[in-house]
Amino acid sequence: MSPLSLGNIIRLERHRKHLTQSQLAALLGISRQTLIHMEQDKVSIPFHIMARLQKILDLSLDHLATLLHAPDSWRWFPDPPTHSGPVVAAIVFDQLIVAPTLSTLTQDVSNGWWDATTQTIHWYSQEAVLSQIFVAGCDPFLPWLTRSFHENHSAFRLIPFAMSSQKAFNALRSGLIHLAGSHLYDPQLRKYNQLSTDQEKWAYTGYLEWEEGRVFSNKNPDPLFWALREPGSEALALWERQHHGDPAHCHIQHFLSHPDLIRFVQSSGHQGVSIGSLAHLYGLSFEPWALEQYEWVCHPGAVNTPWFKAFISVLQHTSLSQQLAVLPHQRCFNWAQVRMD
Repeated sequence: MSPLSLGNIIRLERHRKHLTQSQLAALLGISRQTLIHMEQDKVSIPFHIMARLQKILDLSLDHLATLLHAPDSWRWFPDPPTHSGPVVAAIVFDQLIVAPTLSTLTQDVSNGWWDATTQTIHWYSQEAVLSQIFVAGCDPFLPWLTRSFHENHSAFRLIPFAMSSQKAFNALRSGLIHLAGSHLYDPQLRKYNQLSTDQEKWAYTGYLEWEEGRVFSNKNPDPLFWALREPGSEALALWERQHHGDPAHCHIQHFLSHPDLIRFVQSSGHQGVSIGSLAHLYGLSFEPWALEQYEWVCHPGAVNTPWFKAFISVLQHTSLSQQLAVLPHQRCFNWAQVRMD
């Protein structure tokens, strides 16, 4: 057996940390016998155990890149694919989460190929999985954040998904993503992002405060036709509050992202509900209805992890805040500041 085998590395690093097999097995949440088999290279090590090993033993990504075994289980996000195609993956709280590449906002990263016939994944870039961050939300400037992140932080990569605040938060609660963008409004408290309960606590990273409201290109659009975001979005909830929850007699067309909605309004002459700064970029007229706070939400236990520190570092040390602050109808709000509620 090669002295550079993964089993040997685990055994040597365990000794270096002065851990017994029983102690390390307990930290990994496995039996001592399973750990013995791992150190003897008799079993394949799944991704979620590999992620724990990296944290506990400070294993380098170089070691894992050459020695990583294929995973034995994973969870799909947002939905399982119906056809074969490229997939991208990340480790979220010790679980392997896999997404079809075409479901991502940028569609430019893949780590393997899903074979729908055999129901298996053929991995060709496994090492990257350990340094990828799944982030989801309706922020129309998420591509800007992603680009800024990649230009300034080589150790991690953002994998962005476009979806409503409610869907993103639900995915976060389910352990499917690292960060959820949210501007969910509590009508009773009249505040945004009051998501914590006695059972669940969350950490919020300040980002943007923007005006949201009616967008239009025609001075006299059809008053009964509205371009609105998908159910679960705060933009749709805002429209419903403005119309007292009664969409009767209105024709509504839903859109999965703010840019898609804005482009439709621009080309069709209809009206919709979206963000003022984005309307400005597309040359549309804007009527503000609400001033909203958009923050990035994560588990409190994540704020001391390397990936979160990398995320904060990019917010603090790049020009992204200046790029976003110059746009009308929005400002940086508690930028890169972390709060708990």
